[in-house]
Amino acid sequence: MTPETLDRVVATVRRVVDEHVADRDLFAWRFTLPVDADQPTHAVLETQWRLDNPDEDPGDRRTYEIALSLVGDAKLLTETNLAQLERRLMLCISAQDAVPYEIHTLHRESFDLEENRELI
Repeated sequence: MTPETLDRVVATVRRVVDEHVADRDLFAWRFTLPVDADQPTHAVLETQWRLDNPDEDPGDRRTYEIALSLVGDAKLLTETNLAQLERRLMLCISAQDAVPYEIHTLHRESFDLEENRELI
C-alpha cells in the first residue's frame, strides 16, 4: 500500500479498536512496521496485488504489519469477542481501501519485555 493508504488504514484500525474497547475493561495498543520484501507475508500479498493489477507497477507500495495487542480479563477476550473485532476490521478496511490483507490472532498468557526485546 502507499503511504497515504497506510495512513487511512491505520486511522480506520485505530477507530475500530477504540470503539471495540470503549465499554470494556480492556487496554489496547497498536504499532505499525514495514515488512521486509524477503518475508513470506510480503511475497504473498505482493503476488495477490500483482494478480489483481496485472498492468500496473507497484511503485512506492509496501507491505506493513499493523499489530494490535489487547490486554484484559480472559472473559472479555473470548474467541467470539475477537472474531467480532476481526469482522469489523475487515469490513471497515475493505469499505475504504481495496488493499490486500491478512488477519492473524494469537493468544498469550503473558509477555515479558526483556525476554522479547528483539521483537520490539
